[in-house]
Amino acid sequence: MLRSISVACVAALLVSISLADAQTAGERIEGSVTAPSARRELAFPYQGLIGKVNVVEGEVIKAGQVLLVQDERIELKRLEGLTLEADRALVIAAKQAALENKAIELKRKTELFEGKALSESEFLSAQLEVVLAEAELNVSKHEEKSKIAEKQLQEVRVEYMTLKSPIDGIVEKIVQKEGEVADINKPSVIVVKNDPLYIEVKTLPVDLVQGLKKGQQLDVRYKGGEWMKAAISKIDPVADARSGTQGVRLEMANPENRSTGLEMEVKIPAASQTATR
Repeated sequence: MLRSISVACVAALLVSISLADAQTAGERIEGSVTAPSARRELAFPYQGLIGKVNVVEGEVIKAGQVLLVQDERIELKRLEGLTLEADRALVIAAKQAALENKAIELKRKTELFEGKALSESEFLSAQLEVVLAEAELNVSKHEEKSKIAEKQLQEVRVEYMTLKSPIDGIVEKIVQKEGEVADINKPSVIVVKNDPLYIEVKTLPVDLVQGLKKGQQLDVRYKGGEWMKAAISKIDPVADARSGTQGVRLEMANPENRSTGLEMEVKIPAASQTATR
């Protein structure tokens, strides 16, 4: 009889401990899956042969790090030619000198014309030569601006032939390999940011969500792991009226870059508890 009572007490204690670990004072345990806080599908804006892949899948990368480079040889030669064409300093200097020479000649002929030592047609011709010389100088300056713009456009094109990561993260997938032609309609490489990571809890009762607030810390854990803290970073601005549910997003530091897409348990306080926080 005493043994039966003892066994029953132990069983009750074990059940009590189990419940305390999972759920207390009306708390809910919600299942979710971790997700990257950022995911970028990176593509080249122009078609071209991929000349070099500098990373491997799973590699930890920094923002600004070069991932893939297209074969730049042709475009760099084109840039070299445009750079030479854009340098109009000698041409402009020559046109400027010609204008100054015509202006000096016009001054001399003006004095002769005023002294009745030069015909009107010769005087008008000298004036016209100055106007034409000034026009030629302005044309050269305009051409210089146009060529500089072409060179700058080519510089941008060459820059876009290098694919850099916009974020700190991890290379999730290399879609196009060295020697392949980049397809502008699909990504060449995909990178993700797992630190911090997101935990999306999508189907909470609306009245429960209304008691939560941005920045509030909730308990979370991987299946069978220890409880940790994650902060509410977003509460969905629109609830689902038909189901009476609303979603929240939690954000948690992940300095060890643990993989995302893993199951996670989230402990949600009861409505009465959240209202008093």
